[in-house]
Amino acid sequence: MAKAAKARMLAGGIVEPGAGTSGAVLAYVAVSGARGSRLFRVAGPANAPQIHELASETTVDLGRFDRETESELRPAIDEIVKLGGMAAIAKPSPEWVCAEVRAFLKRTEGIEIG
Repeated sequence: MAKAAKARMLAGGIVEPGAGTSGAVLAYVAVSGARGSRLFRVAGPANAPQIHELASETTVDLGRFDRETESELRPAIDEIVKLGGMAAIAKPSPEWVCAEVRAFLKRTEGIEIG
């Protein structure tokens, strides 16, 4: 029996919506199963993130992922603060991030994963 594919968030951050902005998210999700492993980047507005598959040669570097998260989410924090709100980077819900990748794979490839 083939092993079911599973999704797991490796790293990520979210700036929750505030001061009239949609907030932002950046996360990395690994999908592994019988057909090997794939790595996805979930990024963009918190209410409509975009999912992109990373090249198979991408090295899983959690330190780099954390640095990219801080750097790429900083403008969302600055925008909310500029509008008078308070913001910080928090850890996004792994369940939500993985659900976004699951929906992407179902919509684009017809693949259902756990």
